[in-house]
Amino acid sequence: MKKNNGSSAGKVMLIDDHTLVAEGFKELLLNILPNESIVNVFSSIEHATKSLEKENYAIIITDLVIPGQNVLGFIAFCRKTYKEIIILVISSVVDANSIKACLSAGANGYLSKAVNSYEIKHALDCTADGKKFISSDLTGRLADSILFIENTTLTKKEMEVIRLIAAGNKTKKVAEILYVSPITIMAHKRNIMRKLNLHSATELVKYVYENNLI
Repeated sequence: MKKNNGSSAGKVMLIDDHTLVAEGFKELLLNILPNESIVNVFSSIEHATKSLEKENYAIIITDLVIPGQNVLGFIAFCRKTYKEIIILVISSVVDANSIKACLSAGANGYLSKAVNSYEIKHALDCTADGKKFISSDLTGRLADSILFIENTTLTKKEMEVIRLIAAGNKTKKVAEILYVSPITIMAHKRNIMRKLNLHSATELVKYVYENNLI
């Protein structure tokens, strides 16, 4: 299989089962991408996967809901097989669980179908720089929470601890809930405070609520 060379210009794979929508989106992309870019449109994951074996794509842009297609599985496959490829999901599905699932599978960004060409260009620029991107109409507490979880250095256990503490549980109670000793919870708390550069329990609780973590 050919691997993506990470260049900003090149071939773009566009996956959408609505032909008219896809063709219109293709024209939009050609107006914002470098002149030498090529956009190939596919209506199924099967055909897209076969093309990936033959062509060197820099970017994949896909809808999330394509009848009969496992888009999340495709995203995970592409992330594992083509390490440097940029994967953007542009969909009318905008719930937090779907966004998190796509980012966890390996997507670099998630945009709603309500965005304009400027936002798509911004998304391409940001993801080319190695950043995660969520469109502005999904920003606020939802996007802050998703991006925090994606980019945080906290472990899964530390995330459990921070949520329980912010919910008002004392150290002893948190230890009982997680079946560990209070000393272990205190150690987790110290690590959390250090990683997030926080200095008090009040700051910790404020941080959790500001980032919509519970």
